[in-house]
Amino acid sequence: MGKILLYTQTDDDLERVVKKVVSEMLKTEFFGSMSIDSVDDRLTQKEAAKFLGVSIPTLIEYKKKSLVPYFKIGRSIFYSKSELIEATRIRRNK
Repeated sequence: MGKILLYTQTDDDLERVVKKVVSEMLKTEFFGSMSIDSVDDRLTQKEAAKFLGVSIPTLIEYKKKSLVPYFKIGRSIFYSKSELIEATRIRRNK
């Protein structure tokens, strides 16, 4: 029988691990094979930040620097999941 290892991790440790996993996933073609229903394509700012594995202030900074596409409906800001995937793919290939 193998060794059993138990780890305790802080919230910061877990956040770093998740960001690293998302970053590595973005380097693969995983997102290229995803098909997105148009109803599920619209993301709120909070959902988009979670989807990209970044904080909301970081996402807002990306938006201000035109690194991520977004659109407005009234005063609300939304992001397209498929456009975020494409923008990530384009930036990765630069």
